[in-house]
Amino acid sequence: MKPGKTSILLGLLLLGSQALAEQTPEQLARAWCANCHMADGNSISPLFPRLAGQQAAYLQQQLQMFRAKSRSDDAAHDYMWGVAGGLSDEQIMGVAAYFAAQKPAPNPAKRDENLIAAGKLIYEQGKESSGTPACQACHGPRAEGTDQGPRLAGQHAPYLMKQLHVFESPQRPSAVAMQAIIKTLSADDLHALTAYLQSL
Repeated sequence: MKPGKTSILLGLLLLGSQALAEQTPEQLARAWCANCHMADGNSISPLFPRLAGQQAAYLQQQLQMFRAKSRSDDAAHDYMWGVAGGLSDEQIMGVAAYFAAQKPAPNPAKRDENLIAAGKLIYEQGKESSGTPACQACHGPRAEGTDQGPRLAGQHAPYLMKQLHVFESPQRPSAVAMQAIIKTLSADDLHALTAYLQSL
């Protein structure tokens, strides 16, 4: 590449970094996050998680892991490493707080009441026969999240299913507990659980 073109590209990168640094959390959310997650965090695509009402501490942790490239699942690598790579600690805290403050909207996906009922039972009581603990112990009685676990209520079932399978590997190092729990759940259990969580 010629020196002149190199200088132009470096200049554009510096301008982009400067513009990123000057944006407020809401501006960052609308300019960078809205393409996949929507500006209010209520993603309509099952490929991307809903962030509205998510626990701020959890969002902050995940953004830090994306920035450090320590969360290595495909979606993290393909979408979030680049986005989070230029964020400061203050911006990460601000974006996390912004989405945590947004109001979650009901998920409009079709409902299977039998599947939902089966998932609710596992979520609230676990499965003694396979050693599965009750999900509500970490995620709260209505799956709205706690200090121990993220909000799952209203999340897209396909996204949840994909992440549950990611837990079968060490690609999400902060989810050690889930890496053990996933081994106690059958494919039918996973379908029921994700259907129930999506319905909340």
